[in-house]
Order: sequence, then structure tokens, then C-alpha cells
Amino acid sequence: MARFVKRGNVWQYEISYKDTDGKYKKLRKSGFSKKSEAIAAAGEIESDLFKGFNATSKDILLSDYFEKWINTYKKDKVSDKTFNIYLYSLKIINEYLEGATVKTLTRSVYQEKLNAYSSKHSTSSTRKINIHIHAALSNLLDEGVIKMDFTKGAVTIGKVKPKDEEDKYLNFEEFSRLIQFVREKLNPLYATPFMVYIASLTGMRYSELVGLTWDNVNFDNNYINVKRTWDFKNNSFAPTKNKESIRRIYLDGNTLYEIKKYKLSQEKLFKKYKVNPPHDFVFYNVRDGLVSNSSVNKQIRKLCKKLEINEKLTCHGLRHSHASMLIFEGINILYISKRLGHKSYNVTMSTYAHAIKELQEQENINMKKVLEKLSRSK
Repeated sequence: MARFVKRGNVWQYEISYKDTDGKYKKLRKSGFSKKSEAIAAAGEIESDLFKGFNATSKDILLSDYFEKWINTYKKDKVSDKTFNIYLYSLKIINEYLEGATVKTLTRSVYQEKLNAYSSKHSTSSTRKINIHIHAALSNLLDEGVIKMDFTKGAVTIGKVKPKDEEDKYLNFEEFSRLIQFVREKLNPLYATPFMVYIASLTGMRYSELVGLTWDNVNFDNNYINVKRTWDFKNNSFAPTKNKESIRRIYLDGNTLYEIKKYKLSQEKLFKKYKVNPPHDFVFYNVRDGLVSNSSVNKQIRKLCKKLEINEKLTCHGLRHSHASMLIFEGINILYISKRLGHKSYNVTMSTYAHAIKELQEQENINMKKVLEKLSRSK
């Protein structure tokens, strides 16, 4: 219940309420020139208290809260690569939302700041920032510290086209030629072509490939066991991108034969030159050790040039090519999603919408033929 007192020329309200710990407390605020203003302000506070809003909690800078949130809920619980993405979001908050607090920031002001960022960045980048801030605010909403999620309904359309190098892929004929060509050049002296070969036939991410050890290649049951990645920064193994990325990738007998042949040749070579890798890595060069991302991308460009393939492809592009090939060959999309280690089926659908659309167009033709056959009069 609110009580109103005039102190000098201004009015003050005093609200008695029971806190979450069951104790009675008082909330006061003065400085209102009219009693009606104090009554209106007190009414709003009482309404918030009734709804469970924590009116007495201190305001805090969004940047300070977000930093505390990522250190509490994300650090050491996600990969270093993923945590660095959250740190980038913190950098953007400090740059574009400097001085903004969790209680005073409105949707319109937040949108203005988001627009400023999106004018210089892509849609995917803008959307990621908004998703991170939205996730952090959920705790404040649940605890009644803030009444409104100012990220809700935010427009996240960027004005800068994203880099599309990694989104490029080869068609079936080009991809087939690349695989055949690189298979003929497999040599344990050079691990990079072998990585190109395996990446093409598995769709594995670069970090998964470089972290692959021979004990995770199951020759008896024809699969590669993906259970970790390699972190060059910390020079150690790291978790996969998500729990769904821990998976078995099955291969055909011909591919396993080439892998086994390469393994035997590699063992002889390492023994000859007395090479002792720190771990039993699959993709390890005699002279330079583990294959770098730049080396494999350079090798792909070199191979494409020899094959007169104009597409500027990367290692991630081989992953796209592998998935697109499976889609065009009619492999079930759920199986493809699991094979790629996507977090959800929706990720696969959105990432390969272009290939799925082309396949649907072909299916429309096939369906037409089926219907014509069924409706044909005898």
C-alpha cells in the first residue's frame, strides 16, 4: 500500500511490500511537483510488484551484464571458437550500446543501434548479435529484474552481402572429377591432397578433419568416428561444434581401401624418417606437421585450376559440395543432417535451400509423370 507525503515543495511516495525472501521492505521516491504525479508513479511500481517485477534491483550496464552472463554460462562450456563469437558480441555491445542499461533501454533505441550496426554488416552477423543479447536477457526476465525484452521483434536485416566463398559448391560432374583426380595423387609425403579427398567424401568440417586420429577410423565396420576437433590456438584437442556433431560417418569399401592403403604407406614413411607425431594424426606431413586451413584451401584452388573448374572453392566448400551431391542423389535430408553433424534438421534445410529447391523442381516433373500415368484412360 502506498503512502504519500509532501516534503517542502515536492511529493514523495512510500510503498510497503513483501520481498521474495518474505521480509517487509519499503520503497521511497520523492521529487514529484504534484501529488497526482507521485500517485501515478507509485501505481506503476505497485502494478510491477504485483506482477513479480523486482523493482528494487539495481540497474546495470548491458555490457557489464552480458560479460558476466557469458563468463557464467558460456566460458568453458562451449568451444573456444564459439566463445570468441560471444566475445565479439560483447565488443559490439561496448561499441554500439555504450552506457545503455538493462532497465532503461527501449525497443526503439535498441533498434536504432542495431540499424547502425546492420548498415555495415550482413544479416547473419546482425541476427547473431540479437540472438546473443536475447538469450542473455532471459534470466533477467525470469527473475523480474526487467519487464520487457527489448530484443523481441527486432529487425535484423543487414545491408552488406556476406562473404560467399565458403557457400560455393561444385556440381556433381565437377565434384566427381575432383575426387577422381585427387585420388590418383594420394601420397603419404603430402597429407593435404589426402585431406581434400576425405573432406569430399565425408563432408567433415576442417577442425574435425585436422583432429582426426587413426584410432577413430574403423576399418572393420566402415566408418569414421567424429568425437573431437583440434584447436591450433591452444595446441590441443577440443570439443565438437555441438553434441550432434559427435557422429559416425559411414563410407564405401573402395574409399576405405584407399584410406587403409594410405595408412600403411604413411606408417612406413614415418618409420623411415623417424617421424613421431604427438598424436596418431591422420593428416600429418613429414616436414610441416598438421595441415593448416590455408594449405588445404590453397591445394583445392590448385586442383580446381588444373581441372579448369572456375569455382573459388574452400575446404568448407567441399562440405557444401558433399551435402549438395547427396541431396541431388535423393538421399533422405534427415540422414544428411545427421551425417553433417548439424545441430538441427532446420539448419540443413536453411543451409541447402538452393539444392532442395532444385530437387523439388525435378520432383515436380516426376510427380507430373506419375499423375499422367494414373489418369491415363485405358
